[in-house]
Amino acid sequence: MKKTVVSILLASLLITVPGEAFFGPPAAKTRPLTDLLPADSLVVYVAKPLAILEAVGSGDNTTQPAATGSALTAILAFLNVSGLLADEGQVYADIAAALPLFGRFEHAVALLDISSHVVAQAATAPADDNDISLRLERLRGVVILRCQDEGRAVLEQLNRLAGRYTNAEVALLEKMEAGGFRYQRLTDERLPGWAVWEWGRIADFFVVGFGNGAFERVAATYRGESSALTQHEWYRAACRRLDGDQALASCFLALARLKEELGPAAEGRYARVMAALQADRTSYDLWTIGLNDRALTWYRCYRRDREDVVRRYSDPPSYPQRHREIIPPNARHHAIIKVPTRWLVDNLPKAWVAARSEGQAQTWSRVWARLEQETGIDIDGNLISHLGEHVVLFDYPPHPLRVPFALTIAFEIDDRAPVEAAVDAILSAWSRYLDERARRSRTPLLRVKVRHARDGLWYLQAGILGPALKVTDRYIVLSWSPQALRDALEFVAPGDGVPQPRPAEARDQR
Repeated sequence: MKKTVVSILLASLLITVPGEAFFGPPAAKTRPLTDLLPADSLVVYVAKPLAILEAVGSGDNTTQPAATGSALTAILAFLNVSGLLADEGQVYADIAAALPLFGRFEHAVALLDISSHVVAQAATAPADDNDISLRLERLRGVVILRCQDEGRAVLEQLNRLAGRYTNAEVALLEKMEAGGFRYQRLTDERLPGWAVWEWGRIADFFVVGFGNGAFERVAATYRGESSALTQHEWYRAACRRLDGDQALASCFLALARLKEELGPAAEGRYARVMAALQADRTSYDLWTIGLNDRALTWYRCYRRDREDVVRRYSDPPSYPQRHREIIPPNARHHAIIKVPTRWLVDNLPKAWVAARSEGQAQTWSRVWARLEQETGIDIDGNLISHLGEHVVLFDYPPHPLRVPFALTIAFEIDDRAPVEAAVDAILSAWSRYLDERARRSRTPLLRVKVRHARDGLWYLQAGILGPALKVTDRYIVLSWSPQALRDALEFVAPGDGVPQPRPAEARDQR
């Protein structure tokens, strides 16, 4: 079922549409994306194209962000022709190949409404919602791209996959109209009745909606027939406080309404998640990421009870010098984020477990207890308690394919020895687990392995060498590949990236 849903998601975007007749003339007036989003949206993410970030970082107005997408598409096409991608791997590869569209166009992703219902409950504890199983009863969301007169580029990218996912035997494609805007609707007999896909052009925007009536709601908001997010009183005030109009990206959460929409069935589980995050008294939350020269800003405004609170987690004028000095001079962008790291590491897993059923929560608790027992390491005492309050990130070394967010991240620590022991124990246990799973499944192809190099680096290997990690005197450092991490360590911890000679080697060098 999971694979079917993902496949239908792609199929909805891949139907060939007549270009000029479908798109029509572009609108003369430019409007913000939030003019299309209803004021009562639950979760909203808005971002400008990555070309803006790349141009500022490189100082070169000829930056071509589409090159990344072309290279990625070519690589995935080669893997497909070679037969190395199959089943769900092919689905996710196709999604990855379409992601560069989000780097090329300003876009918004929004959850408009959602509800849930109970499908099963343990007979032993009928009053305890820890033991219930929940399923979606209704969901509506939209993705909006500001294409202007480049809508054909979106269709070309999507149509390349049409032959793989369209299925006339189980799907029905209909031409629809809402408020003068033409769109198309795809229904599929394999999905619930409410799970339909709708897409079409609204002025400069290409809108893809999921859930019955999603496109119609956006069209009505654009035409002024219902309030838009730009008219939401708290949202507008929070944007002014955070200079949200200048932000590269922002995320808005209407938490109080989200709780109402999920309904009584999910109320207990929702309350436990919010309590674990200490957000149970928060009604609205707005996060923004901006750019100050080459430094990234990260601001937040939220309403707790009746008070609005502003937090500036990454504020360039207040960067500590001891962290500035590890940023490579050739990094195009960087940030020094002051966050309650210990709180996050301790509470985010608790919130994730709180969202599970009671059985799943107990399973994860046993796994964690078993890990501490097998390794003899107190994870909280040896790792979490030694995390500092600053995280440094930068985009050095540059990724050869210019993949967005290929970053090096350094987490501040105050004592290397216990942290290194805890990290080594956790990753050694993970390595043994992956080896055991591979032996049980007898699938050596594309097997994921955890490797430990002589110079102390830990890294993933799944055909290609993946993310890498190392503990230094002042930081836990991660980057997108082992060599990238070694390059970054020349600035973060000079000399720490050099392999230490074994005793025999040391004797030979005397």
